Amino acid sequence: MGDWAASRAKARLDRREVLDELVTRVRFEVRLHLAEAVPAGRYDDLAEVFSLGHGECAALLAHRRVLPWWERRLLARFARRLHGRAIAGSVTDVPAGSAAEAPRAFGTEIAGLTPDSGDTGARYDLQGRGLLTVFRLALGARGEVWPDRHEVLSTSARNILTCSDAFLRRSPWQLLWPVYRVRGLRLWRL
Repeated sequence: MGDWAASRAKARLDRREVLDELVTRVRFEVRLHLAEAVPAGRYDDLAEVFSLGHGECAALLAHRRVLPWWERRLLARFARRLHGRAIAGSVTDVPAGSAAEAPRAFGTEIAGLTPDSGDTGARYDLQGRGLLTVFRLALGARGEVWPDRHEVLSTSARNILTCSDAFLRRSPWQLLWPVYRVRGLRLWRL
Protein backbone atom coordinates (compact mmCIF):
# COMPACT_ATOMS: atom_id res chain seq x y z
CA MET A 1 0.00 0.00 0.00
CA GLY A 2 2.91 2.35 0.70
CA ASP A 3 4.35 2.02 -2.82
CA TRP A 4 1.01 2.87 -4.40
CA ALA A 5 0.58 5.99 -2.24
CA ALA A 6 4.15 7.08 -2.94
CA SER A 7 3.71 6.65 -6.70
CA ARG A 8 0.41 8.57 -6.57
CA ALA A 9 2.05 11.43 -4.64
CA LYS A 10 4.93 11.48 -7.15
CA ALA A 11 2.44 11.60 -10.05
CA ARG A 12 0.62 14.54 -8.41
CA LEU A 13 3.86 16.41 -7.91
CA ASP A 14 4.94 15.79 -11.51
CA ARG A 15 1.53 16.90 -12.81
CA ARG A 16 1.65 20.10 -10.74
CA GLU A 17 5.08 20.91 -12.18
CA VAL A 18 3.78 20.40 -15.72
CA LEU A 19 0.76 22.64 -15.00
CA ASP A 20 2.98 25.36 -13.58
CA GLU A 21 5.23 25.16 -16.64
CA LEU A 22 2.27 25.50 -19.02
CA VAL A 23 0.94 28.50 -17.10
CA THR A 24 4.41 30.05 -17.07
CA ARG A 25 4.58 29.80 -20.88
CA VAL A 26 1.33 31.71 -21.20
CA ARG A 27 2.54 34.34 -18.72
CA PHE A 28 5.76 34.71 -20.72
CA GLU A 29 3.85 35.29 -23.96
CA VAL A 30 1.73 37.98 -22.31
CA ARG A 31 4.68 39.64 -20.55
CA LEU A 32 6.61 39.66 -23.81
CA HIS A 33 3.82 41.64 -25.41
CA LEU A 34 3.60 44.07 -22.48
CA ALA A 35 7.37 44.65 -22.51
CA GLU A 36 7.63 45.27 -26.24
CA ALA A 37 4.70 45.52 -28.58
CA VAL A 38 4.47 42.51 -30.86
CA PRO A 39 3.44 43.47 -34.39
CA ALA A 40 -0.21 42.89 -35.20
CA GLY A 41 -1.17 40.03 -37.46
CA ARG A 42 0.51 37.25 -35.52
CA TYR A 43 -2.76 35.34 -35.12
CA ASP A 44 -4.63 36.14 -38.33
CA ASP A 45 -6.57 32.91 -38.77
CA LEU A 46 -9.43 32.16 -36.35
CA ALA A 47 -9.03 28.43 -36.90
CA GLU A 48 -5.36 28.72 -35.95
CA VAL A 49 -6.25 30.59 -32.75
CA PHE A 50 -8.84 27.91 -31.96
CA SER A 51 -6.51 24.98 -32.63
CA LEU A 52 -3.66 26.57 -30.65
CA GLY A 53 -6.00 27.22 -27.71
CA HIS A 54 -7.43 23.71 -28.04
CA GLY A 55 -3.95 22.16 -27.84
CA GLU A 56 -2.98 24.27 -24.83
CA CYS A 57 -6.26 23.57 -23.03
CA ALA A 58 -5.95 19.84 -23.73
CA ALA A 59 -2.41 19.91 -22.31
CA LEU A 60 -3.70 21.71 -19.20
CA LEU A 61 -6.53 19.25 -18.65
CA ALA A 62 -4.54 16.08 -19.46
CA HIS A 63 -4.14 13.66 -16.56
CA ARG A 64 -6.33 15.79 -14.31
CA ARG A 65 -7.62 12.67 -12.60
CA VAL A 66 -4.32 12.42 -10.74
CA LEU A 67 -4.99 15.70 -8.94
CA PRO A 68 -7.16 16.02 -5.82
CA TRP A 69 -10.78 17.09 -6.30
CA TRP A 70 -10.25 20.70 -5.24
CA GLU A 71 -7.38 21.18 -7.67
CA ARG A 72 -9.42 19.61 -10.49
CA ARG A 73 -12.19 22.16 -9.89
CA LEU A 74 -9.74 25.05 -9.85
CA LEU A 75 -8.07 23.73 -13.00
CA ALA A 76 -11.38 23.44 -14.86
CA ARG A 77 -12.37 26.96 -13.78
CA PHE A 78 -8.98 28.32 -14.80
CA ALA A 79 -9.09 26.60 -18.21
CA ARG A 80 -12.56 28.04 -18.93
CA ARG A 81 -11.44 31.48 -17.83
CA LEU A 82 -8.24 31.38 -19.88
CA HIS A 83 -9.42 29.67 -23.08
CA GLY A 84 -13.18 30.19 -23.03
CA ARG A 85 -16.19 27.94 -22.87
CA ALA A 86 -16.06 26.84 -26.52
CA ILE A 87 -12.43 25.67 -26.43
CA ALA A 88 -12.70 24.07 -22.98
CA GLY A 89 -15.85 22.26 -24.10
CA SER A 90 -14.21 21.05 -27.29
CA VAL A 91 -11.44 19.30 -25.34
CA THR A 92 -13.88 16.72 -23.99
CA ASP A 93 -15.42 16.11 -27.44
CA VAL A 94 -12.23 15.57 -29.47
CA PRO A 95 -10.62 12.15 -29.16
CA ALA A 96 -6.91 11.99 -28.46
CA GLY A 97 -4.80 12.04 -31.59
CA SER A 98 -7.27 13.90 -33.81
CA ALA A 99 -6.72 17.44 -32.52
CA ALA A 100 -5.65 18.61 -36.00
CA GLU A 101 -9.20 18.01 -37.25
CA ALA A 102 -10.80 20.01 -34.43
CA PRO A 103 -11.16 23.28 -36.42
CA ARG A 104 -13.23 21.51 -39.09
CA ALA A 105 -15.56 19.97 -36.53
CA PHE A 106 -16.14 23.16 -34.54
CA GLY A 107 -16.96 25.68 -37.28
CA THR A 108 -19.80 27.39 -35.39
CA GLU A 109 -17.69 27.77 -32.25
CA ILE A 110 -14.86 29.29 -34.29
CA ALA A 111 -17.29 31.69 -35.97
CA GLY A 112 -18.52 32.73 -32.51
CA LEU A 113 -15.03 33.90 -31.59
CA THR A 114 -15.12 36.70 -34.16
CA PRO A 115 -15.58 40.09 -32.49
CA ASP A 116 -18.32 42.25 -33.94
CA SER A 117 -17.65 45.82 -34.97
CA GLY A 118 -17.83 48.01 -31.88
CA ASP A 119 -17.71 44.96 -29.61
CA THR A 120 -16.46 46.69 -26.49
CA GLY A 121 -17.64 43.72 -24.43
CA ALA A 122 -14.65 41.77 -25.78
CA ARG A 123 -12.48 43.93 -23.55
CA TYR A 124 -14.08 42.32 -20.51
CA ASP A 125 -14.81 39.00 -22.22
CA LEU A 126 -18.49 39.04 -21.31
CA GLN A 127 -19.21 36.58 -24.12
CA GLY A 128 -17.03 33.86 -22.60
CA ARG A 129 -14.38 33.82 -25.31
CA GLY A 130 -11.57 33.38 -22.79
CA LEU A 131 -8.90 35.85 -21.78
CA LEU A 132 -6.11 34.31 -23.83
CA THR A 133 -8.36 33.89 -26.87
CA VAL A 134 -9.39 37.56 -26.73
CA PHE A 135 -5.73 38.54 -26.32
CA ARG A 136 -4.74 36.56 -29.42
CA LEU A 137 -7.69 37.85 -31.45
CA ALA A 138 -6.69 41.41 -30.62
CA LEU A 139 -3.11 40.66 -31.71
CA GLY A 140 -4.22 39.23 -35.04
CA ALA A 141 -6.68 40.08 -37.80
CA ARG A 142 -4.89 42.88 -39.61
CA GLY A 143 -7.06 45.46 -41.27
CA GLU A 144 -10.19 44.81 -39.20
CA VAL A 145 -11.92 47.78 -37.66
CA TRP A 146 -11.61 47.33 -33.93
CA PRO A 147 -11.33 50.80 -32.38
CA ASP A 148 -10.28 49.77 -28.87
CA ARG A 149 -7.75 47.09 -29.90
CA HIS A 150 -4.91 48.43 -27.72
CA GLU A 151 -7.18 48.72 -24.69
CA VAL A 152 -8.45 45.15 -25.25
CA LEU A 153 -4.84 43.90 -25.48
CA SER A 154 -3.64 45.61 -22.34
CA THR A 155 -6.74 44.80 -20.28
CA SER A 156 -6.80 41.13 -21.23
CA ALA A 157 -3.02 40.86 -20.69
CA ARG A 158 -3.31 42.24 -17.17
CA ASN A 159 -6.27 39.96 -16.44
CA ILE A 160 -4.33 36.92 -17.70
CA LEU A 161 -1.44 37.76 -15.40
CA THR A 162 -3.75 38.26 -12.41
CA CYS A 163 -5.72 35.08 -13.08
CA SER A 164 -2.62 32.94 -13.66
CA ASP A 165 -0.91 34.37 -10.59
CA ALA A 166 -3.90 33.35 -8.46
CA PHE A 167 -3.86 29.89 -10.06
CA LEU A 168 -0.13 29.41 -9.42
CA ARG A 169 -0.74 30.12 -5.71
CA ARG A 170 -3.64 27.66 -5.65
CA SER A 171 -4.90 26.19 -2.42
CA PRO A 172 -8.11 24.49 -1.26
CA TRP A 173 -9.22 27.76 0.35
CA GLN A 174 -9.81 29.26 -3.11
CA LEU A 175 -12.88 27.04 -3.43
CA LEU A 176 -14.32 28.28 -0.15
CA TRP A 177 -13.26 31.93 -0.46
CA PRO A 178 -12.82 32.65 -4.15
CA VAL A 179 -10.76 35.61 -5.22
CA TYR A 180 -13.07 38.27 -6.57
CA ARG A 181 -12.04 41.03 -8.92
CA VAL A 182 -14.08 43.95 -10.13
CA ARG A 183 -14.33 44.08 -13.91
CA GLY A 184 -16.50 46.88 -15.17
CA LEU A 185 -19.62 46.64 -13.08
CA ARG A 186 -19.39 42.88 -12.66
CA LEU A 187 -17.69 40.61 -10.18
CA TRP A 188 -16.04 37.43 -11.35
CA ARG A 189 -14.37 34.53 -9.68
CA LEU A 190 -10.93 33.10 -10.42
